[in-house]
Amino acid sequence: MAVDAVLQVMKDNSDVDLKNVKVVSALGGTIEDTTLMSNGTIFLQKASHSAGGKVRIEKATIALIQFQLSPPKTDMESTVTMTDYTQMDRVAKETRAYLLKLCKQIKDAGVNVLLIQKSVLRDAVTPQSLDFLAKMGIMTITNIERNDIDFITRTLGCLPVANIDNLKPEKFGHADSVVQESTPSGKIVRVTGVHTPAEN
Repeated sequence: MAVDAVLQVMKDNSDVDLKNVKVVSALGGTIEDTTLMSNGTIFLQKASHSAGGKVRIEKATIALIQFQLSPPKTDMESTVTMTDYTQMDRVAKETRAYLLKLCKQIKDAGVNVLLIQKSVLRDAVTPQSLDFLAKMGIMTITNIERNDIDFITRTLGCLPVANIDNLKPEKFGHADSVVQESTPSGKIVRVTGVHTPAEN
């Protein structure tokens, strides 16, 4: 199986970049349960189930984002004091409108599978934005590690998007299906039938 994996990523001149091969391990099962995936990948993160989020998408359009789907924070430490419920209500409405606008832009771009990179500065995503995305029929996978970005871009053919204004079709990846499956160690998400840029 290891030889087959190397042969699949070998170039015409017999060069092999082992960064194009990734071993994903999960607890439980036996060695016979090991499979070789070609033309796809597996995420150990499960899909978001907020508001009945989707766990299966056919003809997937995949976006990998590095911006946050959470309210912006100031550059310096500050304290905001609210004296009545109307001010709290106003902040909640503005936050909701901000997140809804971001989610609508993602939906309008044609994305139906969203990969969100883990953020160290603030929450990468909020329960409210996950709720909006689920209601829009977008499958969401959160907590993508920074050191996995390079492999994901090579495997899925999508480019990381650092700003909502740069969310364009040429940065998306495409696959036949993205499905969440159960394993002895928990849920995984399997991406199969990835289209190369020439096929899109």
